[in-house]
Amino acid sequence: MFKSQWVNIIFIIGLGLGTSAMAVEEHQHYSMRDLDKNLKKFKAAEDSKEAQAALQIMQQTVESYQKHLPSKLQKLKAEDAHVVAYQGLLKDLLKEIKKAEQLVAAKQLQEAQNLSVKMDEIKKQGHQAFK
Repeated sequence: MFKSQWVNIIFIIGLGLGTSAMAVEEHQHYSMRDLDKNLKKFKAAEDSKEAQAALQIMQQTVESYQKHLPSKLQKLKAEDAHVVAYQGLLKDLLKEIKKAEQLVAAKQLQEAQNLSVKMDEIKKQGHQAFK
């Protein structure tokens, strides 16, 4: 009787842990799609309100990724060169997003949208190295 209860408890705990891990992976995958989708929205924005909304979601996505490393890097130490490079790319991307937000706030939408080229380059560089 006790053995079957223990087996059930272990099974339920294992199932819960497995589901949690899959949920984290799905969240990260969704965030990267979200980043890409909002970069496209930002490039196509016709007014500062649209641009600011897209930039805000992009910023939240990057900040989330600063806290959650891709599975490829999770087992590495924070000082590892790959982790440092990954975090550096995220900081660079966040810096460009903040520059764009400042330009949009200053009513310089076209100038802000020109930064999307650099944002896209950083995103692609990170995707190639850390997908």
